[in-house]
Amino acid sequence: MTSVLSVQNVGVRASNGSPMVQDVSFDLPKGATLAIAGPNGAGKTTLLTVLAGLQEFAQGDVLFDGKSLRDMSMQQRARKIAVVSQQSAPDARLTLRDYVAMGQMPVWADASAKEHSVALQSILQLTALSELADRPLGQLSGGERQRAHIARALAQKPEVLFLDEPTNHLDPDAKGRMLSLVASLGVSVIMVVHDLVMIPEFASHVALMKNTRLTGFGTVKDVLTPETVRTTFGVDYLLLSHEGREIPALDIRKTEVPHT
Repeated sequence: MTSVLSVQNVGVRASNGSPMVQDVSFDLPKGATLAIAGPNGAGKTTLLTVLAGLQEFAQGDVLFDGKSLRDMSMQQRARKIAVVSQQSAPDARLTLRDYVAMGQMPVWADASAKEHSVALQSILQLTALSELADRPLGQLSGGERQRAHIARALAQKPEVLFLDEPTNHLDPDAKGRMLSLVASLGVSVIMVVHDLVMIPEFASHVALMKNTRLTGFGTVKDVLTPETVRTTFGVDYLLLSHEGREIPALDIRKTEVPHT
């Protein structure tokens, strides 16, 4: 199977020399949806920003379709990669339509204004935002704004979409709808996810991290097992039968807090 992304022994260190990511290697097939998960401080967001070209790495290499990220210009990166980060904070006065259209800037020369207009409308429909297109961003709910960020990223026509905790601060129903949208986009997706139990429903692959290293990478079925979850998170991962399906759950037990 053809890889859209090849990560080769990538390592990152902080300014004080301490490791942030160590010896990470994997190949991601085209069209895959990869969930990166791990405890706080494991290196998940650092790995995401490195793979997306937003942070330098001292060791190893990152290849997109066989070409090193180091050798790609900003324009080439913009044609391959789109990023939705937690720090996205556009002007609240912008209309949703204008904000999403800004994503077309890297590919504007590729088509006519009419073709871009048609593509924009298609993206708004895909992300269920057509009826909100003329609203200012400041009037949107958290879930609607998150969909707007994804729509803007899709307007770049990326081959790989990076998402940093796309379900953060969303209620359970909104989380499900957001991840359903991500899984239906038709591009390769790499996202940091905290909700382990949602990964099997929406991702094809998973990368588990602990203490700046991978503890597992592969298909969700092969990697997200009770053993690897226990090793990585220190909790029990259960698969419960319900109406012909296996429903994942975490057995998180109360621990005694020592009194001082």
